[in-house]
Amino acid sequence: MAAKLPDSNQESRSIWSSVRDVGHHRPMRCDVWWSHPVSETPALYGLLDQVERDRYAGYRRDVDKHRFLTGRALIRAAAAAALDIAPGAVELDSSCFDCGKPHGKPTVVGSSLEVSISHSGEWVVLAVAEGVPVGVDVEEVRAAEVDDLAGIAFSPAERATFRSVPAEDRRGAFFTYWARKEAVLKATGKGMSVAMSKLTLSAHDEPPRVAASTASEVDVAAVRMADLDPGPDYRACVAALTTEAPEVTEHDATALLAALG
Repeated sequence: MAAKLPDSNQESRSIWSSVRDVGHHRPMRCDVWWSHPVSETPALYGLLDQVERDRYAGYRRDVDKHRFLTGRALIRAAAAAALDIAPGAVELDSSCFDCGKPHGKPTVVGSSLEVSISHSGEWVVLAVAEGVPVGVDVEEVRAAEVDDLAGIAFSPAERATFRSVPAEDRRGAFFTYWARKEAVLKATGKGMSVAMSKLTLSAHDEPPRVAASTASEVDVAAVRMADLDPGPDYRACVAALTTEAPEVTEHDATALLAALG
């Protein structure tokens, strides 16, 4: 899967048609939309349903409120364009597969669109595909006890490979593994309820793929992945549960969100 971020002029000309292509012309296409967290406006807040407003009010930090609001606005804007309806008419359901509470993978009610959302640091990212389960994850490369975390999240084969990574590269390598694994698990709809250590991925400096899996939710033959490019201080990946690699295109979502008001 090839990823490409269009320049701003191209993006402004094709922003709506490229989203509609997801639903009508390119069923094996995956569009990835990038945005920095945006502040509340009456129009953006007005898009939230009551369940989402309750979640929004529950966040104590403004940055968490902004990330949540941005993610919901991105989903509705992209889905509205693909389905040719008003953003306010897009109904989302984020019920957890396990407990039913509204913190699960979002679905667009009454549609075959598949979406996944992630945020870290200064980025919020949305992946959209037609009829193909997708997962996306972005991770800021930040201070962390990566050796300890690798002992929990990595398979034995991955731990052996990780030990050979030079010290100065280990943090970036760790978050490459993590973003790739979480993207795959989010695509299943079960997220982190599936142990990351059940997956064995290719090395951090190789093209992403699932080399082995002991998780019933992940069929090695039916996963396609692509690394994304949010910048040097971040690692990101999108995964699709399909045997045919979708064409992945990255977009700047500034105009998409601005059109909402």
